[in-house]
Amino acid sequence: MGRSFLAFGMMLLLLLGCANGNENSANTIVEEGEEEVEKKELDFEVDVNPFSDQVEFLLTITNHSTETKKLEFSTSQKYEIIVRDANQQEVYRYSQGKMFAQVMEYALIKPEESMKWNEAWKFTGQGIKPGEYEAEITILARNEEKLVEKVSFQIPE
Repeated sequence: MGRSFLAFGMMLLLLLGCANGNENSANTIVEEGEEEVEKKELDFEVDVNPFSDQVEFLLTITNHSTETKKLEFSTSQKYEIIVRDANQQEVYRYSQGKMFAQVMEYALIKPEESMKWNEAWKFTGQGIKPGEYEAEITILARNEEKLVEKVSFQIPE
């Protein structure tokens, strides 16, 4: 029985160690009871840079409060990106075909600091044509009402 607990503990540590993504240094594991996030104090911005073979997304959350804010994630996936064409047909979903660790992760954002993620959607050979598209980006923090941005962009020829 003791070996089972030891094996379980080792697996848990391994999963936690593998769960780190491409988040920046503003992420910190925190103790329970710290300040929870208030949406009005967080600003979520998305910059989109379309090219003829890919679209780059820069996601930024900025804390405009005077206190450190904590975001709580139930998996290693921090955001979802969905792209739709002019006919509102989904042409890309960031999470499709990916696996994410099922772990509780917390990220701290200090006052007037930002947390950023970069993501590229490479669509060469996927039949994506030049034209108007819309991306809906959602931050998947459990303790957050909704941090969602919709951005229209044009894929050039």
